Formats: sequence, C-alpha cells, structure tokens
Amino acid sequence: MNIAQVREHLHRLIDEVDDIYVLNGLYRNLQSDKRQREEYEQAQREKAQKEKPADGRSKSLRKGH
Repeated sequence: MNIAQVREHLHRLIDEVDDIYVLNGLYRNLQSDKRQREEYEQAQREKAQKEKPADGRSKSLRKGH
C-alpha cells in the first residue's frame, strides 16, 4: 500500500466511525422519545382508570333511578 491508499483507507474508516456516532446519537434520541411516550401513555392510562370508576358509578346510579 502506498501513502495515498493508506490515506484513502483512513478517511473511509473515519467516515464509518463518524456514521456510527451519528447512528448511535439517533438511536439514543429514539430510545428517549420511546421512553417518554411510554411514560406519557402509562400516565394517561392511569388517569383514565382513576376517572373511569367515578364515571361508571355515576352512570350506574343514574340508571338505577
């Protein structure tokens, strides 16, 4: 290998490492977004469950009267 080939190979390796860092950053962002979405959805489910029994009781009381 001459110096030009080594330099070209080195630049390709640097580009690959750069791509890996970018992809890892994107992956971390996606994981964070997924975790936030799951936490939000869980909070919404819990909120709906807390509200549902109260609504269910009032409806059954209305039906009984």
